Amino acid sequence: MGLWYELLSIIEDVHLNDESDQIIWSFSSNGKFSVQSLYAVINHHGVTPVYVRAVWKLTAPPRVQIFLWLLSKNKLLTRDNLAKRREVSDNACLFCSEPETIHPLFFDCCIAQALWAILSNSLDLIGIWSFEYVATLWLANKRHLLTNAVIAAALWCLWKLRNKLCFQGAIWTSIKELVLWITKTLRRWKALFCGEMEEKLILLIQKLEMRAASPPGVGWSPIKSTNIGISAFGSGLQRCDSAEF
Repeated sequence: MGLWYELLSIIEDVHLNDESDQIIWSFSSNGKFSVQSLYAVINHHGVTPVYVRAVWKLTAPPRVQIFLWLLSKNKLLTRDNLAKRREVSDNACLFCSEPETIHPLFFDCCIAQALWAILSNSLDLIGIWSFEYVATLWLANKRHLLTNAVIAAALWCLWKLRNKLCFQGAIWTSIKELVLWITKTLRRWKALFCGEMEEKLILLIQKLEMRAASPPGVGWSPIKSTNIGISAFGSGLQRCDSAEF
């Protein structure tokens, strides 16, 4: 009976008129079909709005939640999205030579891969870092509360760093500085936690700080790419196809 009453209430809110029906494509902002929007839906490397609701349950400041919501909706003003509004002379990622889109910027870029490798070690996580993998942790937020806070801070700081390079003329130094920026951000978020969770967060921050203080390490990566990469905490740049992050 409850479901029946819900259906009746929905039907009561529907108002018919004499206007002709229109076909609306729900996967684009203007409601019109395009090959590009279809490709974004079926492309497994794309970011689709499947996990949007989980964003609002994450322990992070509201502006970071809004940022993550925009990321999950593929609405951040990366250079590919900006090109949809106006002409962009250079669409290259600020960290490498690949075109700047959301997924490469936050997960496939050499800087992003170096960061996730460090966080994987500190958080004891095993997985292929992608939006889909991150979103599965968001859905299990009660079990991964601190992990999700670190991930949110990492995505936020990576975006802030990108903007500093783009708009303020900042110069890239090392992955160490990015990790320390994340730890400082997490320290400002301590007020969002209490009791045992706050203590665990402090220990996790200290673990990341110790990881950042460790000497640079160089290894070999099976990733075949011609992008520019970095060693674990080195300030020098090297090719991604020979860098172990």
